[in-house]
Amino acid sequence: MNYLVSVQAAIDFLEENIEEKIELEDVAKIASMSLPHLYRMFYSLTGYPVKDYMRKRRISIASDHLKYSNRTILDIAIHVGFESQASFTKTFKKVVGITPKVYKDSGMFFCFDRIDLYEKINYLEGRELFDRYPDIKVIQVKDMVVLSYIHRADRLDGIEKEALTVVQYLVQASDLNEKKIRIFGRNIGYDEALDKKSQLYEYEVMISIEDPIVYSIAGMPIKTIQGGMFAVGVTPSTSDASILSLWNQMYSEWLPKSSFKEGKHTYLEEYITFNEKLVRMKLYLPLDRQIRPELITVEETESFRVSYCRSYGHGCLVKADKTLSEWLRSTPSIDYFSAKLYLSYNYDSENDLEHWGEYGITNYLNHEDMNTQSINQKVLGGGLFAVIETRAYGTLMGILEIMHRWIVSGEKYILDDSKQWFAQYQVSSANNNMSVRIYIPIIERGKLYG
Repeated sequence: MNYLVSVQAAIDFLEENIEEKIELEDVAKIASMSLPHLYRMFYSLTGYPVKDYMRKRRISIASDHLKYSNRTILDIAIHVGFESQASFTKTFKKVVGITPKVYKDSGMFFCFDRIDLYEKINYLEGRELFDRYPDIKVIQVKDMVVLSYIHRADRLDGIEKEALTVVQYLVQASDLNEKKIRIFGRNIGYDEALDKKSQLYEYEVMISIEDPIVYSIAGMPIKTIQGGMFAVGVTPSTSDASILSLWNQMYSEWLPKSSFKEGKHTYLEEYITFNEKLVRMKLYLPLDRQIRPELITVEETESFRVSYCRSYGHGCLVKADKTLSEWLRSTPSIDYFSAKLYLSYNYDSENDLEHWGEYGITNYLNHEDMNTQSINQKVLGGGLFAVIETRAYGTLMGILEIMHRWIVSGEKYILDDSKQWFAQYQVSSANNNMSVRIYIPIIERGKLYG
């Protein structure tokens, strides 16, 4: 099974029906997965539980309606799939931090974009830098077949918005579905911005759609724009000063501190509109990856016994950690030089009865049955695992995402659902810092399918 294709199919189904009532069982069928498997893989590949993704996307759509339409809050709530204004307001405040009414009249901007797994890139290097610039993401864009319009003017000031206005008029006069198009723009090279023949400045606007040959527009020839890796930033303001400020931040601050270098493919700007009004911009800075050593290895492990506490529901990891810590303090016979702390949890089902988190210690020598309701014993490991060693980043969600993407993109291995993943913590003797080795069980695809 190609997990990336399956989860992207689930995302596409959610997006097509985001304003309707969606049963997760139907999403799982679209992805050709069991519901628990969907929870796990969706969380691994997107970084979000499936219900959380649906919730944030609906709130993002609602936030545009609040800012740029005259609909009432109740009408917006019903439109994006909530049963009442009260439930919408509660969820909106939880996601955005303020109520819909306050947001509507504020200068605040909230956006949670649709995820495209074919664009998504994960990385370990420079992680602290990415935490400093959370609004700048790195994605992979495929080559795009587009409809192209070249706008010419005798000045550079305002040329972009003039070009966008013309293209919007052409789209409205065509049979294009405006919900399924994306509009990009770019300067035609710094040395070529002034057309030598006409002595006019030029700016290109491009429409990316699924089938430009079928849905062509007179005066807009078809061409292919080279894709590649991009750093993408979003500005909530469409003023020239705001756009220039973001370009400067991405190019002058972010890029020199990152593990990337400037790519040779083209710079792009994406126009995000709502009700035909330009509401924000996405800026695409072309990147190439710096050479780095491979971080993920494949290892054959021996099985070992563990003592652990598993808790369920909201805050389960905190509860498991507390219970295990109390037990460790009351058990002086543990050899802490050989025992190591480990963590594991399931991929969030968002059901308090199903979601669990687990803390334990490895190599605990006392294998006798324990007279406690909170501490149990079992066996972990044994077999083939994808392994990475890194710093201890909280619940390790981002690292797990990277590893699953590595498994999916390599196509040599698949996940082994018969075994449990775990993260084993250790203190570095060199600098006394905490590091972690993460183990994800895998199977060689060739051995499974012959």
